[in-house]
Amino acid sequence: MGRFRELARFGMVGGFNAATYFGMYTAGVLVGVPYLLSAVVAFALSASLGYWLHEHWTFGGGQPTVRGWISWLLAQGGATALNLALLAAAVDLLGADKIIAQAVLLPVTPVATYFVGRRWVFSRV
Repeated sequence: MGRFRELARFGMVGGFNAATYFGMYTAGVLVGVPYLLSAVVAFALSASLGYWLHEHWTFGGGQPTVRGWISWLLAQGGATALNLALLAAAVDLLGADKIIAQAVLLPVTPVATYFVGRRWVFSRV
């Protein structure tokens, strides 16, 4: 039951971060920021917020460290690089709408980071 609660918390934080990311990404695109730059800026801000929320609430460690934050940014960065490659392919090769394509790709990052975060990034109580 504990793992289910942890996964539920991870999902809630992930949903909040996805909304934060998507809102910042969309705002950037709508004001004329190139879509890949908008994606990178939105990533940095939402991933940092996600680290803090996961450390304190999802995994209950409550001991954020610079090493943990950097590890999380690297894990998120790897997942985001995959997301950006898929986004560029969808937009530039397939002609998909920039915002719709990103909305479809939103699950890529959380799926790619749950196990990495749980095992190697976050402290335990």
